[in-house]
Amino acid sequence: MKNRVLLSMLALTVLFVISTAAQRPALRPGSGQADAPATAPGGKPPDTVKLEELTWAETRDLIAAGTTTVIIGTAGTEQKGPHMVDGEHKFVMDYTADKIARALGKTLVAPIVTYVPEGSWENPGGHMGKPGTITLPEERFVELLVSAGRSLKAGGFKKVLYLGESGGNRTGMRSAADKLNTLWQGAATAYWVDDYYTKAHAEQNTWAAKYLKVADDQVGNHANILDTSELLFVAPKHIRRDRLTGNDYANNGVSGNNQSKSTPEVGKALLQIKMDLALAQIKRMMDGSEPPVAAPQAPRGGGGGGGGRPQQAAPAGPPRPTMATAPAGMTPTKAPDTVFIDELTWEENRDAMKAGKTTFIVPVGGTEKNGYHMVLGKHNYVVTHAANQMARKLKNTLVAPTIQYVPEGDPDRQNAGAISLPSPAYDMLLDAAARSLKAHGATEILFIGDSGGNQAGMTAVAAKLNEEWKGGPTKVYALTDYYEQGRVHYRAWLEAAYGYDDSVIGSHAGISDTSQMLFVHPAGVRKDRIMPWGGPKDSGVSGDPTRSTAEIGKMGIAFKVNAAINQYKLLKNPPPQRGGRPGQ
Repeated sequence: MKNRVLLSMLALTVLFVISTAAQRPALRPGSGQADAPATAPGGKPPDTVKLEELTWAETRDLIAAGTTTVIIGTAGTEQKGPHMVDGEHKFVMDYTADKIARALGKTLVAPIVTYVPEGSWENPGGHMGKPGTITLPEERFVELLVSAGRSLKAGGFKKVLYLGESGGNRTGMRSAADKLNTLWQGAATAYWVDDYYTKAHAEQNTWAAKYLKVADDQVGNHANILDTSELLFVAPKHIRRDRLTGNDYANNGVSGNNQSKSTPEVGKALLQIKMDLALAQIKRMMDGSEPPVAAPQAPRGGGGGGGGRPQQAAPAGPPRPTMATAPAGMTPTKAPDTVFIDELTWEENRDAMKAGKTTFIVPVGGTEKNGYHMVLGKHNYVVTHAANQMARKLKNTLVAPTIQYVPEGDPDRQNAGAISLPSPAYDMLLDAAARSLKAHGATEILFIGDSGGNQAGMTAVAAKLNEEWKGGPTKVYALTDYYEQGRVHYRAWLEAAYGYDDSVIGSHAGISDTSQMLFVHPAGVRKDRIMPWGGPKDSGVSGDPTRSTAEIGKMGIAFKVNAAINQYKLLKNPPPQRGGRPGQ
């Protein structure tokens, strides 16, 4: 089978060489980085406050000009009733963090954290009792937040603001801010902005009672009229309007009623309450009238990681997968055309799994320096696109949220905007994702990583879990060929089709990376900043990105996806005559 795949690739290469030979660009002589100046301006950034959408140099220049505050928003991937997608918190935080950053001024926003405490995988109840929820134990969550804060300080930020969309995130954010302030001793400051969640929910309830005539005891505390209206305003396509039926059957994940009264206009007003309270608290903290980490307030009605509901009693014997134990819906569900679990409701995730979609891809990206011409979130955009392609090719597959916090070296020695989560914390994040998916009934979990630094942790976690779960229904695959063999095939094709050797292709932010971004997310490439061999010595570029095209990028993605699928198939069913490849 492998020989047939290689022959097919060779045939494709020959055809492409013949068809493009006349159009090959001449290889221009270049001195590489040796004669380039040490630094250069980053150029004018686009109208964005999101680090993922900025280059390293744009971020560096913004920090130098006084943009030294950064928001780390924590969201979650959790069940939100039959009518809202599991990524509701992410979509809301994406909107509010942007607006708060712009209102504060001189503030940027880190990638939203979508892996947060949501309960237990050993005894899945509350949110974890519904397919699609992913939990990250609190101590691991705190480590992620601390590493992110350290990385951002190393890049030049002086104020780190933690905002959370879920009650289960509160104590972890508070602990992380405390740890950082103890570490930094005034060199920078971490702030826990709890009014965004706790005080806001109390005021939202009061507002609902006054303007919507909904009694406080009818508002509820999860997937209710408040949450639903907010999502209707920021991302209405993620609401199933035919399921706005409230708490219409037992254990459906909803607390409260009156979802049918939800409107975008109500959502806009409720979001303004959250943002105004957050801004007011931030200003008090920064002017010294309130400490950066206030004493915790009591959250509303036990919301957050447990969804405002008590954890279910542990069943006798090993827990059954939640796709089998979650309650049946009142009406059939019709999911949209997506493979991403955070774009599906818990009912849709359950029904997809029962229909055979028990293979899950966990895409791993990164937030790092990518030359003067490419944004910090390059790996996140590329691996998310590739995971979508791969899932659709495999057909029985869903995709978890992309992990943007990965090993990038010492967190205390990072470039502007880059974020590092070194092992073992990175490994523990992968481990939590896999254990959460297994609890729901996943039979195969596929790690794919878009960066070289992602691979060792993926391999180690897969080996550890496969040993622990030996003989059980779930297996983990570290598909390192996505990165390693995908690059080999890509390079061979570039040399055959264009005559580019390794010095021209390079290894980072060069032709291959830039071309993939031109295909996947062209807005993430500053075409006016693409320079031979990256230009300045500090660009971090290896290779000549001026040769990049979207067509080349399309092929690069295809090579990665095909290499991952081929490795998965070989590991799953090794050829008897060869003994297969060693399991990972």
